[in-house]
Amino acid sequence: MNLRLLKHELHVAWRRYRLRTIEFNSGLGDAGWLLHGLVRTMKPETCVEIGSARGHSTCLLGLALKLNLRGRLWAVDPHFQNAWSDKVAEDTQATLSSNLAAAGVTDYVTIVRKTTRDAESSLPIRIDFAFIDGDHSYEGVKTDWEILKPRMAPFGVVVFHDTLWDRNRDEELYKSYRRENMGVPKLLEELRLEGYPIVTINQNWGISMLQLPKGGESFLPSKG
Repeated sequence: MNLRLLKHELHVAWRRYRLRTIEFNSGLGDAGWLLHGLVRTMKPETCVEIGSARGHSTCLLGLALKLNLRGRLWAVDPHFQNAWSDKVAEDTQATLSSNLAAAGVTDYVTIVRKTTRDAESSLPIRIDFAFIDGDHSYEGVKTDWEILKPRMAPFGVVVFHDTLWDRNRDEELYKSYRRENMGVPKLLEELRLEGYPIVTINQNWGISMLQLPKGGESFLPSKG
């Protein structure tokens, strides 16, 4: 019996269990494990998350980095009540920090308490993986995309949440949280028509994975 491997697997199982017991109040659902799996597979050095709130995705990404034994996540969020946060006023940074500690991933996450625009100079110049789930207005999500786009590394992946919001308008939750200025689906449709390769999963209001450049990476070596 490989006791070292057994110890590792028990440690991973414990961390996953701890995450299941934390109350994040997040709409990301099990799609968060997709983010976790991507980071485990890609082994990125630099990750950026726009929209941390209480840390559901932050903890899952941080755990993936910890298991990889490499990489760092910049978690960007102003942590104040706004049009796209919960109605209950809460300093979510304190909750985020507590949840990161409970998940055992504090050492892999840099909290950036700013809007994306204000955080621009604090972000790494080269990003391997990004998750955008902050300001869902068209102007807000487009700003996030335009700031991150020139920093994305070759074969880097940008993941967006709530991309199928408008296609699920018959859901009761849609009727409860309907917003006139929801702009994520509009931006993703524009990017799709521009030729960016996008894969979308119709769960948890849409989780879409985009890769640069337009048309996708070539499967053959470059000539010359």
